[in-house]
Amino acid sequence: MIKTSCKSFFIIILFLGILIPTENDLDEYFDLYQKIFETFTKNYVDTLDKTELIKLSFDGMFKEVDPYTKLYVGSSKDRLEIMTKGKYGGIGMQIGLIQDTLTVLMPYEDSPSYTEGIQSGDQILMIDTISTIGLTSSESSELIRGELDSKLILKIRRPSNQKEMTFELVRSNIIVKDVPFWEVNKDGVAYIRIKKFSKNTAKDFRKGLTQILKNPNTKGLIIDLRGNTGGLLSNALNILDQLVPKGENLLKTRGRIEKANRNFNAKFSTKIPKNFPMTVLIDNRSASASEIVSGTLQDLDLALVIGTPSFGKGLVQRIFNVNDSISLKVTTSKYYTPSGRLIQKKDYLDNDVLTDGLEDRDSTFYTKNGRTVKGGGGIYPDIEIEKKKIPPIVQSLYRERLFLKFASEYTFKNNMKLPIKISKKILKDFIEYVQNYEIDYILPGENELTDLKNSLYSEYGTTVDSKQNKFKYQADESYIIVDAYGWLRLKNGSGKTIKLISPSSHSLNTGEYNINELGQIVSKTKLQNTDLEYLSFLTSNIDDYFNEIKVLQYIDKDNIKWIENSLLREMSLVLGNEKEKIKVSLYNDAEYLKAKELILNYDEYSNYISPKN
Repeated sequence: MIKTSCKSFFIIILFLGILIPTENDLDEYFDLYQKIFETFTKNYVDTLDKTELIKLSFDGMFKEVDPYTKLYVGSSKDRLEIMTKGKYGGIGMQIGLIQDTLTVLMPYEDSPSYTEGIQSGDQILMIDTISTIGLTSSESSELIRGELDSKLILKIRRPSNQKEMTFELVRSNIIVKDVPFWEVNKDGVAYIRIKKFSKNTAKDFRKGLTQILKNPNTKGLIIDLRGNTGGLLSNALNILDQLVPKGENLLKTRGRIEKANRNFNAKFSTKIPKNFPMTVLIDNRSASASEIVSGTLQDLDLALVIGTPSFGKGLVQRIFNVNDSISLKVTTSKYYTPSGRLIQKKDYLDNDVLTDGLEDRDSTFYTKNGRTVKGGGGIYPDIEIEKKKIPPIVQSLYRERLFLKFASEYTFKNNMKLPIKISKKILKDFIEYVQNYEIDYILPGENELTDLKNSLYSEYGTTVDSKQNKFKYQADESYIIVDAYGWLRLKNGSGKTIKLISPSSHSLNTGEYNINELGQIVSKTKLQNTDLEYLSFLTSNIDDYFNEIKVLQYIDKDNIKWIENSLLREMSLVLGNEKEKIKVSLYNDAEYLKAKELILNYDEYSNYISPKN
């Protein structure tokens, strides 16, 4: 409660102007803030950390304006600089907890951890002299990072042979590679993946694009921006510069201050051939810079967008360094694509703090070829492909990281080599392996069943009266009538009274009753005064159904297909690298396969990009 109140504290001050009939004199409000702050902290029942309170008051203020204005202090500022500078001092690996054990999820290619032989699935036992037991992933990351060229000792256990090893590593500049994979496949379809728009993204993209265009078999390009939450505007524009003809408008930004109003045009001549088919893959996590790239290429009719509608993050931030340990990221303008579409969804506008808005309410816009594109926030694909939902059991196996854990042990024990093919034996061994772990997941309908039970118990469940317990009847066609004088008549299927019970010997109200399968008396019109045993009986068949379905999860064909694909990806990662994992993940990728089909069928592609109506 204290924390919530603190966050709201500064917000309250912002609204005091409504109550105080004076000029908008900021000095007066700051004096008022200080007076209230001192009164509050001096008289509060518990001792308060005043520094933390002030930080929380800023959080409260920023929260009221938009989701992206934020203060970065200490370690959060360091993480921000990883994106803006594209490097950090470390050993280059992604870590996480698997079954409460700190584990290497993936060593980054060409990093100290990669070159020294650390593998995916290795368990980190000690960081220098500190045990990792009980540490979170974030706490461990802080210990692993340090000054450049300083030494770090890791004690590691390798699950495949249970050997413990010690690695002495030297921290170096870790270059973040956010364009991890590109290729031209045997059909001539080029593919390039962009994970994030950090400092090195445009440079790495140029390298990949150059190799792709030099390949004489290249027929078209797929740019994959799925899951890419954005990053640096400059890198998005630099990538567009490589794809868009010189002079074309790439983006507009509009803001309150003059510097925020800018038009960005392509500066260089593109190497992309004329009528070269391109597609862009997006999903609901594609945001910001991803939406700029996909939206601009769509508006200029240079690419078809495939997937699901994007996130809708079209607010531009600038980073201001307040001092050596604090940076402030401030929203200064909004993004508009060449057609005039506002990328930002309008969900943040409904408050009383913002006194004006630059949003364009029109929802219909046109591409360069005259195609209609939808506005109102986010980028809407030209071809929408609904994502298949991952089955609950597969989600749980991913959450527990059991695919990676199994792959890191199994591949080395069995001396497996790339390329991986998932055999029936591998699948059988994996299913036996995960039986040793408790997998917690909920099937569709289980939540509804729980809600039904809670509703039944809450509305109808009562303790059974001791008098009523005297009467247990066999469930047949019998029924009960209690007359206006309280006499209970047990009737048979023909309506004949076969037993008469006086009012003093039962506790039922006037009405008609049935006898349930447990021999209990239940109101014919409504479940009343029903004990929990019977309510449980009513839902037991459904419980049995879900228990039976869970037993069958590992023989369900759809689940097996998901499990096979997951094992293929994780085994390829363990034996190869991230490139191998991405490559095999495309085999059964619906969006990728549709994009590939369009590139190989230029007539179909043209019908979308240049409709003849």
